[in-house]
Amino acid sequence: MNVGIGGYEWIILEDIQKAPQYLIDKYGNLLAQLIYNRKDLFDKEFSENYIEPTLQNIIHSSQFPSLEEIAFRLAESIKKNKRIVIYGDYDADGITSTALLMNFFKDINYPAKFYIPSRFSEGYGLNKEAIKKISEIADTLIVVDSGTNAYDELLYAKQLGMEVFILDHHEPQNPDWKEENIYILNPKNHQNSGLFRHLATVGIAFYVIAVLRRLLGKDIYLRKYLDIVAIGTVADVVPLSLLNRIFVKYGIEEINKKHRVGIKKLLEKASLTKRDVKSSDIGFLLAPRLNAAGRLSDARKSVKILITNDDIKASNLANELENLNRERQNITERVSKEAIKIIEKENISNSIVVGKEDWHQGVIGIVAGKLTTKYKLPSVVLAINNGKAVASVRSVPKVNIYNALNECADLLERYGGHALAAGFTIKSSNIPEFKERFNQAISKISGNSPFITKEIDMRISLSFWNKEKIKQIEILAPFGEKNPEPKFLAQNLKIEDYYLVEKGRLVVFTFRDINNNRFTAKWWGGLDYSRYFAVGLYADIVYTPTISYWQEKEYIEFLIDDMKIYKKG
Repeated sequence: MNVGIGGYEWIILEDIQKAPQYLIDKYGNLLAQLIYNRKDLFDKEFSENYIEPTLQNIIHSSQFPSLEEIAFRLAESIKKNKRIVIYGDYDADGITSTALLMNFFKDINYPAKFYIPSRFSEGYGLNKEAIKKISEIADTLIVVDSGTNAYDELLYAKQLGMEVFILDHHEPQNPDWKEENIYILNPKNHQNSGLFRHLATVGIAFYVIAVLRRLLGKDIYLRKYLDIVAIGTVADVVPLSLLNRIFVKYGIEEINKKHRVGIKKLLEKASLTKRDVKSSDIGFLLAPRLNAAGRLSDARKSVKILITNDDIKASNLANELENLNRERQNITERVSKEAIKIIEKENISNSIVVGKEDWHQGVIGIVAGKLTTKYKLPSVVLAINNGKAVASVRSVPKVNIYNALNECADLLERYGGHALAAGFTIKSSNIPEFKERFNQAISKISGNSPFITKEIDMRISLSFWNKEKIKQIEILAPFGEKNPEPKFLAQNLKIEDYYLVEKGRLVVFTFRDINNNRFTAKWWGGLDYSRYFAVGLYADIVYTPTISYWQEKEYIEFLIDDMKIYKKG
């Protein structure tokens, strides 16, 4: 088995699915293979319009199933001055979707209110008690980032006299469900929704306001909203196909303009004012701060920072979110350590299911992600309290976790989610049976295929690269979910020298190839494997080529992702 020292089995995609000749003739061998390795993100013809993320290539709203009809209904409600409340969610997609709609209504001078349920007292999605309160102040309810499967709650809202609009991207249990005065806009309800299926709710909401602008005859500059759309899209880890790449690319440009005071204050707290923001900064620095309020306190704070124009209010909210994020980091570290102690006393096979009475339910999703990364297995983390448990689930690319939960549905009180992330509630008395059946479901879904694989695009030697070739692959950026940074395999490299840097757990190598060319390559995090390294040994490396900048000069840098070490001769 072709396994690197990181513990991953290497899968070389070029060996499995060589790009067809017509694609190579059109784009050249390098770009053709990268595109073909990501073929699910493009149209069947691999047309240039689907590859380059420009605003000119955005797919027209008329191709989004049900959008025009539902936006028309909402526009009619606005024209009739119906009282509108937006029912959001406490994660980054729900927060940004709510903020996007609130900003739009504010910009067209239309009074709208928003409601975010408490993670702790209400839980995920719609609940009847909240709907009852909202019905006293609203004629029209717009539900974002939940609601697709909340049939009882939707009918209850209708019974109370409200017209209901759902903007959501979660997997539908019954795509054909329909009810008068309840309008569900979810691309996953339609087989022919194409790349719209990959949108986060904030992307769906952006399409809605784009159509509303036209129907209402409002002169609104849509591009200014893309900063919020980019944050929700990256944070919700949706596939970065064409539409999402467009949103993220131009959204980052808007973020870097710093025109929205709340985002500017968050950038200051994240020490991101002296350079341009990248998509990875959204995932690792901005989104955690926005999510911290919903995890530990009140997610309305995160909505407010994205809709305020007041500098002082934005500063105060940014301080609150910063403090909450630090507290969240401390709690996460404690729960993670406790979870690992429990796990290492057990015999684990295909999955991890771990829970404890005093764990904070606001961090269990983060902990589940950390456990999945560490053990390379689907992970369930449960916060148990008074005979009930709230769970967060994170998976690996080979296992659709939502399908696994379907196999255990009779044991769960509520559940929902996506292929890689989900959540549920369960009676604590059902946890032992769930653990057994969940593990069986994982075995059934995965078969004999390994969980821990690293997909490598193609074999390319280090000497192949120049700046022009590296810039060529950047046409596929921004990189992220389902569109990872390209990875290549270089073989037969002799380790001439290396040194260790504690900060960043960095190892810097000097290699010599079979043609006597010398190269420098960096491995961030490689210090964990330093026991394997020695001058004179040979290495095959999985790497990404990049262009870096130092003192206003460009230079090529190779970043290592994994490695095999061996002797020769």
